[in-house]
Amino acid sequence: MDFDLASLETFVRLADCGSFSEVARTQEISQPAVTFRVAKLESVIGLRLFQRHQDGLQLTREGVTLLEQARRILQEHQALGVRMAHFVREARGTVKIMVDRSEAGDRLVDSLEKGRQSSPAFEVVRPQPGKPWNEALRDHAVDIVVTGSFLHLGDHSSLQRYDLERQRGSTLAWNRDYFDFDPGRFQFPEVLRATILVPGDSLVPGYRPFLEKWCLESYGLLPPDLLSFEDEASARDACIAGLGVMVFPGDADQRMNLSKTGLGIVKMFEFLLPDAYNFSISIRAGERQPQVLQTAMKVRELHARHSCTAA
Repeated sequence: MDFDLASLETFVRLADCGSFSEVARTQEISQPAVTFRVAKLESVIGLRLFQRHQDGLQLTREGVTLLEQARRILQEHQALGVRMAHFVREARGTVKIMVDRSEAGDRLVDSLEKGRQSSPAFEVVRPQPGKPWNEALRDHAVDIVVTGSFLHLGDHSSLQRYDLERQRGSTLAWNRDYFDFDPGRFQFPEVLRATILVPGDSLVPGYRPFLEKWCLESYGLLPPDLLSFEDEASARDACIAGLGVMVFPGDADQRMNLSKTGLGIVKMFEFLLPDAYNFSISIRAGERQPQVLQTAMKVRELHARHSCTAA
């Protein structure tokens, strides 16, 4: 059968959303092109895949069967592309590093770029929402991950982790002009009347769901709103602007220099969360590529240098 991957992808997207215009927008093609690809696929296989109803498109029985197969083909094609890219990196002696968008991560990226001439060839990427870092590492999409984690979420027997920092509890910070909390007599339920600023899943995976569950189970309510941030700088700026109360795991005061901003700051739950935040290097267990191991050591040295300078 002479069908192409582009038509399969269009078919899957149309089956998922049911809108020709939405598929055209996400694939950055014209709406007639969407129609043509689906019609071409139907012509090649000799089956009708969709039926039009008043409520929109509906898959036929044959369409449901093909959808399952199409998803598998596209996933396998994507996985093949990722593995081939990994083989190319190995052949060329290059390393792909994923670094989170924490303040420490930003400093590390700057230092890596400045020292590019004295290190093995590398490429730096940043995490994207909805794409877990541990999956990217296990699937060979990247070779090294440098990221913060909450309670070691993301650990797996196929991965090896080296902690660069370990921090206890959670940090709460607020603009004193907008919130009248007394740090000396502060109680956590006070913040539940304010918008809470939390790290998103590409910054500290799992922290927001934990916080929501904690609030419901311990106090029986949620704050009016939770705003997620995928980088520490944006969360700090939002807190300074008075958009809400920042609640981040570990010693966010030290990580983001909050004490220099004039914010109200309090540390909590240090006894309950003794290992709340870890900033770590992760590689695949049993990694033997010299370039990967050398780059991981370089990352460790750069972070230690920054830590000494900050101290």
